[in-house]
Amino acid sequence: MTAGTGAAQTETYAQGSPEINTFLPDNQITPGTEGEVAVQIANSGELTGTRSSAGDRDIVTTARSVRVGLDAGDVPITVETGTQAIGDVPTSAAKEAGFDIVVPDDVSPGTYTLDVQVDYNYIESAEDTAVTAPSVDEKSRSITETVTIRVTDDARFEVTELDSNLRVGEEGEITGQLENVGRDDARNAEVSFAPESETVVALESNVAVGDIPAGESTQFSIPVEVTSDAEAVPKRFDLPVTFRDENGIRQSDDDPEFRVDVANQRDAFLIEPVDSSIEAGGSRALDIEVTNNLGEPVSDIEGKLFADDPLDSSNDETFTTELDPGETTTVTVDLSAASGATIKNYPASMDFRYTDADGDSKLTDSYRLAVSVTEPADDGGGSPIVPLLLGLLVVAGIGAFLWRRSGGELNDLGGLRDE
Repeated sequence: MTAGTGAAQTETYAQGSPEINTFLPDNQITPGTEGEVAVQIANSGELTGTRSSAGDRDIVTTARSVRVGLDAGDVPITVETGTQAIGDVPTSAAKEAGFDIVVPDDVSPGTYTLDVQVDYNYIESAEDTAVTAPSVDEKSRSITETVTIRVTDDARFEVTELDSNLRVGEEGEITGQLENVGRDDARNAEVSFAPESETVVALESNVAVGDIPAGESTQFSIPVEVTSDAEAVPKRFDLPVTFRDENGIRQSDDDPEFRVDVANQRDAFLIEPVDSSIEAGGSRALDIEVTNNLGEPVSDIEGKLFADDPLDSSNDETFTTELDPGETTTVTVDLSAASGATIKNYPASMDFRYTDADGDSKLTDSYRLAVSVTEPADDGGGSPIVPLLLGLLVVAGIGAFLWRRSGGELNDLGGLRDE
């Protein structure tokens, strides 16, 4: 376009408006439910006007500073969340506004319509030339759209009374109650557990839980392994349920979910020396109490002691046939200390190879223990020969006295002759 003599060219011109549409993709809900529904806000705005440039589409089609409200009106559903601000909504991506709703127990099954109030700003036209300042024509708009919620009689489920013993590096299980919060009975129900995690492994992906009448619960138990690479953090999992309705048709509920805590990794064994002191230059049998600290029995437990100079062991291996969870046994190794050892505490360590309840062989980390080297026992300051010589002298003196009394003669039996 030219202006005046044609020296000035229009560099940017755009004209158009947003076109807002609302959706409620997951609109099925059962009576007696409290939860969140997500209203999607999409924008299909288009350019208008013959001078508009496609490269400037976003300038005039973006809905700006969008605010969304949900109104139940006369519908027997309560909306507990006020107006939500969701920012700008371009034509390239939809956005969501979440609303907490309550559906009373006595709501009849059927389809209910709710109003969605959407307020936003937009630029209707924009022009920027080489000779004039940029100009925009900004407007605001308020529209009302509708979404529908379908209240169903279908069986729906919640996870209650959840418990788990998951721990890093161990197998465990997740247990809980699966409650049918819908109005229809569920037959041949089955839960699926497929965690999207490389460190949490489902030992069984599908677990049958049987029939669950409306309003009742049944227990489930899922075996799980947590790898040694896992972190001890809370984990959230989905628990989809498949079942047959009253007409025998296979149905599913993908909403159930739960969260569990994963505990830190624990030592397989607890070790405690009965008495870890040894005299410098001495040797002794060292008794060590070993406790199974796992939640399962273990067998073929091979222990090995590691000690560095000035400590040494001529018999450093132990063997225990089996230990139940929490059971303690005492193993014995030989221990010696060099005569020139400095009087202080020295580190030693012990590890174990064992077979777990599944028959897998495992090796523990090293468990450290302190060995106290003490002064040799006090011998009174003299050699053991001295008290021995004193004893011999005493015996010799008594013999001489008796010899003199007998006149120096012995009887035939080697005893003393009677006078």
